Amino acid sequence: MKKITALLSALALCLGMLAGCSETAPPEESAAGSASAGAASEASGEPITLTFQYIGGTVPAQDAVINDAIAAFNEAHPNITVEPIYIDWGNGHSQFMNAVMAGTAPDIAMLGGTWCVEFVENGSLAPITDYVSQELIDTFIPAGFDVMKDADGTIYGLPWDGCTWDVIYRTDLFEQAGITQVPTTWDELLEAGEKMKAIGKTLLTVSCAGYEVDDYYLPFLWQAGGTVCERDENGNWVSAMNTEESLAAAEFYCELVQNGYMPAEITGMDFEAVLNSFTSGETAMMVAGMWNIATLQGMPEMDGKWATAQCWAGPGGNAVLSYPNTVHITEQSAHKEEAGQFLEFFYKEGYYEDYCVTSGVFPFTNDFIDSEYAQDPMLKPFIADAQYGLNRPATSKYEEFRQLYFCPGVQSMVAGEITPQEFCEQMEQRFNELHAAA
Repeated sequence: MKKITALLSALALCLGMLAGCSETAPPEESAAGSASAGAASEASGEPITLTFQYIGGTVPAQDAVINDAIAAFNEAHPNITVEPIYIDWGNGHSQFMNAVMAGTAPDIAMLGGTWCVEFVENGSLAPITDYVSQELIDTFIPAGFDVMKDADGTIYGLPWDGCTWDVIYRTDLFEQAGITQVPTTWDELLEAGEKMKAIGKTLLTVSCAGYEVDDYYLPFLWQAGGTVCERDENGNWVSAMNTEESLAAAEFYCELVQNGYMPAEITGMDFEAVLNSFTSGETAMMVAGMWNIATLQGMPEMDGKWATAQCWAGPGGNAVLSYPNTVHITEQSAHKEEAGQFLEFFYKEGYYEDYCVTSGVFPFTNDFIDSEYAQDPMLKPFIADAQYGLNRPATSKYEEFRQLYFCPGVQSMVAGEITPQEFCEQMEQRFNELHAAA
C-alpha cells in the first residue's frame, strides 16, 4: 500500500493537470442502464459497426495489440464489429475536429494530451461514466481524469497511454569527453556542452520541427520558473510568456544553439532525426519519451553505450513533460452502450496493460508501481521524475496557439529571425488575442 500511495502522489504530479477539481462518482443507475441497453442490443442480434479512431498504424507490435483486442471482442459479440481508423499524430487533432464538425465523428476516439479540453467544452464527448462501470473508473489514478472533467466534475473519457520525457545519454561519449556525471543544473549543462564540443560532438539534440516543438521547449520554460498562461481574477486565461522567467528560458535555449551545444539544424529535425543523431554517435544526449527505451533495447549495436538519467533543474527548479493521452465515446455516436462495452473489454481483459508495455509507456492504474515492467532499471529515472511532471496548459485554445504561433515562434527565434525578447512579446500578444476572441 505504501508503494501504491507513493505512485499516486508521484503520478498525480506527473500528469501535470489542473488542480482543484473534485471527482463526482457516477450514479449507479446510469451504469446499470447502460449495461441493460447494451445487453438488449446484443440480444436483438442487430448488426452494429463501431468505429474506433486510433492514433497509430505505424508500430506493428503496438497495432497488433489493438487488432487482437478488436478480433477477440468481435468474436465474443457476433453482432458488433469494431473497425479501427488509423490516423497519425500530425493530423490527429484536425482530423477529429473536422469529423466532429461534419457530423461524422467516430464512436470511440483516442485524443492526445489536453486535446480533450476543447471537446469537453464544446459538447463533443459523452459522459464516460454513463457507459462504463465504476469498477473500471476505480482502477485508475484519480489525477488521470482531471483534464477530462467539466466544471461539475463529470468525467468524459478514460486515461489511455502516456509517459514522462526524460534524459537518455551516450555513456561512451560521456567517457570520451571526460564528463563524469549527467548534468543536474543549467550551469552544468553548459559545462558539459563545452567538453562535448571539444571532442567534436553535440551535447544535446531535441526536436524543433513540426508539431513536436513545444514538447521539448516547454520543460525549459518550466525549469526557469515560467509558464505559458494562467487564469486572471475573473477565471480567464491570460499569457504569462512576457516575463523574466520566460525570457530566461528563451535566452538559455538560444544559448545552447549559439554555443554549439545543440545543433542549429534542430528546426529541421523531427524526433526520428534526433534518434538517428543519437544512435549514430553524433549526439550525446536527447530528451525523449520513455517508449524509446524499448527502441534502444531492441538495437544490439547500442548495447552498453547508453543509459537513462533524471533531467536537470533550472533556476526555477525541476520540471519535465508528462501527460496521458485519452480515449472517449463521442456524443455523436449512435452506439454509446456498445462503445462502453468495448472499452470495458479492452481495459479489463488485459489489452490496456499489454498496449502500454508494448508501447513502453505508463499505464495509469493504481497497481502500476508493483508491476514487473516498472522494475526495469532504465525506467527508474523516468518514474522518479514523475513527481516533477507537468502538462500542456488546459485551455481549449492551446492547440490552436501552439500550431499557429508557439511552435513557429520558437523556430523563428532559433533561426535568429526574432530575438528572445521579441519572441516573448509576440507569444504574449498572440495568446491574448486568440483567447480574447474565444
